[in-house]
Amino acid sequence: MPENEFIGKNSLDNVHFLIDENKIKKILIFAGKNSFFDSGAEDLLKKSLVKTKYEIFYKTKKYPDLSELYLANKCINDFKPNLIIAIGGGSVLDLAKSSNVVCFINDIKTKIQSGKLNIKKKFCKLVAIPTTAGSGAEVTSNAVLYIDKKKYSIEDKLIKPDYAIIDPHLIMSVPKEISASSGIDAFSQALESLVSVRSNDESMAYAIKSLEYSNNYLIKHINEKTLETSHKMLLAAFYSGKAINISKTTAPHSLSYPFTSYFGVRHGHAVSLTLTDFFKFNFKNIKYSKSSFNLKDRYNKIFNLFNIKSINELENKIDLIIKNIGLTKNIREFNIKSSSDINLILENVNFERLSNNPVELKIGDLKDILIPKIK
Repeated sequence: MPENEFIGKNSLDNVHFLIDENKIKKILIFAGKNSFFDSGAEDLLKKSLVKTKYEIFYKTKKYPDLSELYLANKCINDFKPNLIIAIGGGSVLDLAKSSNVVCFINDIKTKIQSGKLNIKKKFCKLVAIPTTAGSGAEVTSNAVLYIDKKKYSIEDKLIKPDYAIIDPHLIMSVPKEISASSGIDAFSQALESLVSVRSNDESMAYAIKSLEYSNNYLIKHINEKTLETSHKMLLAAFYSGKAINISKTTAPHSLSYPFTSYFGVRHGHAVSLTLTDFFKFNFKNIKYSKSSFNLKDRYNKIFNLFNIKSINELENKIDLIIKNIGLTKNIREFNIKSSSDINLILENVNFERLSNNPVELKIGDLKDILIPKIK
């Protein structure tokens, strides 16, 4: 592992080392209102913070939102920390990552929406510590932000955290439904990475490593959580993050965001709702692949990874995983029941992620996938 990545039991103890090494005097902590206490992070961090002045910014919204970004920016500019510690789920990490690089910038909303955000520096070094095993945000150079319920991605190499600390103790108390959604997110990210048009040999190696951990530990982690399964699923998330940092995600992620912002579906769960649909679509239309690599070869790698031989077996395998971790694929359970609901989702598709799909998708294709789900 690189020297800025600390992984394994009691890795959180390295916070003390980082404070001493960087001669830190003032720390701003980004944390989830509940997860900071439930995970045990508060108690575990206290011993490392005794010689520093610190403040805590509690994130309260379910996903990274512009209104909270404004509050976080003010907190950074007022307190002027020389280290930020982001400890929480992917939303907490993303908010801290964004704020650390945009707190200097005026008219953020317009610049993000127009794609003219110019990131030049970060306020200070950032330590990312996940309390869920899902997004891999601790090792990615992008951050999600919602503006008026629409998802945007802020991307720049300066966004990537300076340090990642991955401690399995911190996810032991995560509720089952959150663990399931986070776990399927890591799983989906790695799977999507393998077929993304931006995939390369390095991202493929990371994605395969992530899926090997998920295949062996995801179901067990959700139903019989131990320190070992927590460690392995954090690694699954970590390597999926490294994979999508290169390749980015594809169609299932592009549709997931309006499921979250308009219908309250947890992010990873939202991704799983269309995961097999798009993998079947890509396979059916494999001759239209726009990827620089041989898409059929990639599917063969996926089949070998899952010890199967066909796209139908892949669908059954993934559906069984989703079922065994307690998630539903029935979108009607989230009050998505009409064509107007489907249109709302389609109006808010993230086309940036959709463009990474190996086979070009039109709105009609998306309707063909979504409309049968409400019948």
